[in-house]
Amino acid sequence: MANTIMAMTPDRPDRKAAALVALFAAGPALIVAVISGVLGGLAAGVAVFAVVFAALAGWVFLGADRLVRSGLTRSGVAFRDADPRVDARLYNMAEGLATTIGVRCPKLAVVECDGLNAMVSGARRGRELVVVTSGLLEGLEVVELEAVLAEVLYRLRCGEVAAETVLVATFGLGRSALFGPGRDTRLDAEAVRITRYPPALTSALEKMESKGSVVPGQTARSAHLWVADPLAGGDPSRWRIPLSGRRAALQEL
Repeated sequence: MANTIMAMTPDRPDRKAAALVALFAAGPALIVAVISGVLGGLAAGVAVFAVVFAALAGWVFLGADRLVRSGLTRSGVAFRDADPRVDARLYNMAEGLATTIGVRCPKLAVVECDGLNAMVSGARRGRELVVVTSGLLEGLEVVELEAVLAEVLYRLRCGEVAAETVLVATFGLGRSALFGPGRDTRLDAEAVRITRYPPALTSALEKMESKGSVVPGQTARSAHLWVADPLAGGDPSRWRIPLSGRRAALQEL
């Protein structure tokens, strides 16, 4: 693990998340406001715009985290908060990496499924959640698990998790502005910059590919939150690079 503590992420609202929420709320609010303005005058239109905009923006910010969690609890498999004693290895590793990366250690949870995967979400400060599958905990060696957690926690530091979580509530509106074809490989490269051991993440991705990364209950709306695509089959429209391609990119580092 790297021994240099990175700079703390500024404790301020995520601007990309705010922009996505504004984009999502402004359209419907403007339509309703125009109708209200025609019927009741300019003042009525302005007032209606403010009310509808605020209601939609609040629904997104308050609802995004709930939507993510409900997608885990409705999967039909057990979903639980991580236990500091039962999941001591996960807790110790996450806390150490969080300190190294320079972020607050988020809440940790475990979903009981065979797929090897991990995700991070959090539309609001203090609501950050890291979820790992039991398959990941059982199937990876210590250095491999560290590499995957480094990638997950780095995503908190780079300041895009709030926007990525908001996308779940905006039905993907604004996705193309956040994601590009190199997103996965960029995050992989940052993870190995933290751990300074590319073979660990390469090996972890190989196991995720061979044993599967599917997580029951997930949809295309939330697939981007996971380290590997949690849905069966590869779909380029989800901006995911095949795990084999990600391993090849790591081997060139």
